[in-house]
Amino acid sequence: MDWSRAKNVFIMIFLILDIFLISQFIIQKSENTYDLIQDTPIDQQLKADNIQIKTELPLKPTKASYVEADAMVFQADDISSLSGQSIEILNDNILIKSQLTSPYPLKKDWKVADVDQFLKNYVYYGDQYKYYQYDKDKNMIIYYQLYKNQMFYKNASGQVQLVLNDKNEIVSYSQTMLDDIKEISKQEILTAHEAMAILYNKGLLDVGSNITNIKLGYYTLVPIKSSQLLAPTWCFTIDDKRDYFVNAVEGHVLNEEEEILK
Repeated sequence: MDWSRAKNVFIMIFLILDIFLISQFIIQKSENTYDLIQDTPIDQQLKADNIQIKTELPLKPTKASYVEADAMVFQADDISSLSGQSIEILNDNILIKSQLTSPYPLKKDWKVADVDQFLKNYVYYGDQYKYYQYDKDKNMIIYYQLYKNQMFYKNASGQVQLVLNDKNEIVSYSQTMLDDIKEISKQEILTAHEAMAILYNKGLLDVGSNITNIKLGYYTLVPIKSSQLLAPTWCFTIDDKRDYFVNAVEGHVLNEEEEILK
């Protein structure tokens, strides 16, 4: 027997076995590391990325309903008591267009409460809407309708848009409204904490960013001119600049692509 040749064969066999075992060890270690990353609590991951929650993290509600609603059909009687303006009802009576007789002045450093007062005095059921944002590019203030103190986010069928001139005066507005609102299919929803984890795991929370507001409201699933189906939705405001909307039942980020494209 050629022992020299046999020894070389054994050496090669053991070398191949060692390489196999080392490769298996590396794969296993990689998988374990991945599991550790996945299992790390979201709070630790946020802390590691210096992402801070600058608002109260809601613990409730734990249940919510889908909502059905119809577009409000305005009647002449609805606007008869609104003074200081010229009003048209358009688009099959679901849109109010108003031109103020005299511009309504706002201070240069106006507060939301100042605009709230305008809605209360000039807009049909104006107290059922809540401030959402000021669009500087369009010089427009946007309010959305509330249902049980929860907002119908980004809803063109339940909003008031106030148009300002270059003197910071309200000169006109448009209004739509949802009516005949019904709750259907009440069920368990994601917690705000779980919805926040979805945003983080999708890479939508930048390192060093701040979560400045978290609220539950409703977001349209099926937009139709005359009626809508809306889902309970968590709204996360990041750095007081942009919002992400997470479907509180299914966990979808409803405006993910829209925000990424910006």
